[in-house]
Amino acid sequence: MPDAVPATRGKRVAVIGGGCSGIAAALTLADAGCVVTLFEAAPQLGGRARRVELELGDRRYPLDNGQHLLIGAYRDTLALMRRVGVDPDAAFLRLRFTLRYPDRFALQAARLPAPLHLAFALLFARGLRWTERVEMARAVDRWKRSGWAVARDHAASELMHGMSAVVVGRIWQPLCVAALNVRLEQASASVFLNVLRDSLGADSAASDLLLPRSDLSALLPDAASRTLAARGVDIRLRCTVDALARGPLGWTVRSRTQAVQAEAVVLALPPWRAMPLLESAAQPPLASAIDLLRQVTSAPIATVYLRYDTPVHLPLPAMALREDPARGDFGQWVFDRGALDARCDGVLSVVVSAAGPHEALAHEKLARAVATQLGAALSLPAPHATRVIGEKRATIVPRPGLRRPPAALGNGLFLAADAADSPYPSTIEGSVRSGHAAAHALIANFA
Repeated sequence: MPDAVPATRGKRVAVIGGGCSGIAAALTLADAGCVVTLFEAAPQLGGRARRVELELGDRRYPLDNGQHLLIGAYRDTLALMRRVGVDPDAAFLRLRFTLRYPDRFALQAARLPAPLHLAFALLFARGLRWTERVEMARAVDRWKRSGWAVARDHAASELMHGMSAVVVGRIWQPLCVAALNVRLEQASASVFLNVLRDSLGADSAASDLLLPRSDLSALLPDAASRTLAARGVDIRLRCTVDALARGPLGWTVRSRTQAVQAEAVVLALPPWRAMPLLESAAQPPLASAIDLLRQVTSAPIATVYLRYDTPVHLPLPAMALREDPARGDFGQWVFDRGALDARCDGVLSVVVSAAGPHEALAHEKLARAVATQLGAALSLPAPHATRVIGEKRATIVPRPGLRRPPAALGNGLFLAADAADSPYPSTIEGSVRSGHAAAHALIANFA
């Protein structure tokens, strides 16, 4: 008996947005037999995780539009990389979970089965009193016994009740800012616990730090472009979609120069880009989704690149920094790009996440402040050249009780990326998972 033909075979689908979420959705749909057109406004795929060629002094470097750090728990991202032919073992430098500061404060997990890997980290931590180690262990145990969930969402800062300022300021606050791009006071406890559950609360490999050995385009978008093309996906770069129109046969996807017919559409976009397209569709059932998207706010990330005359190297490829905006210390993490990619020897990248007073500074002043911070913390000379890449709307703000529309909006319209409801923050993993969710909802709709 011949195999049944999938209900999705030959269905025309438009995916709008070529970031990690759009890539995941387009490939999943192509594998299901859909005829996919992928629209991306930029000249290349990747969205907020892509390569940029930056001049630092008299040299150009293959860097990124924002420094990224992945963890071993990013199972969907790693699976997608393998699907497009990228070997994660070769693409990343894998380190045990490590939180180390220049003043030698350090917390490092061991290569032991969970939860012994964290017990080791607490037992041999530097800079923590015994009472602080005990309170950390009790907190993790309490969260684990609660199923890493809260009965009613609230600010993540409330999870820290009774903890010392050192534990909060040196460990939980930096981890929250790194994962959610907001501070504990603005973050959803539910979302923060989801990240902790899948990383520190899972097996020891899940908490590993994965540092890209190359630029971000080489990590996923370049290989994804080749795989998508091989699967027959029509990739249209430099093509900004301006409007959607519903007709008797499906959707018309319009840009300035072209119109494409599709039976279903996936908007793999941030809320502020998805909302005007939903408004253009002029469909009354979309009003509630549009209203939810209007209430989503964004948070910035700045990445400061610094090139030094003589190659400098950090004690570790990635280190935490003590943030103190009152003193002009804005950097939160520093990465040794030369330790990851020999082409970038002598280049450091510093991440300044979340909203703060640094946003009022011109890029040149922010770079000088970060250079001064590194000089004091790591005894580094003045850099030869600097460059700042700022993204004002880098992520959404995952505030307590935040509501976003579901993946399936009805009438063949689907949401992915930051516009769609998700238990995860605006990370690469969150994007990939939402792309898969939208694609599977679309496939189920055709079944």
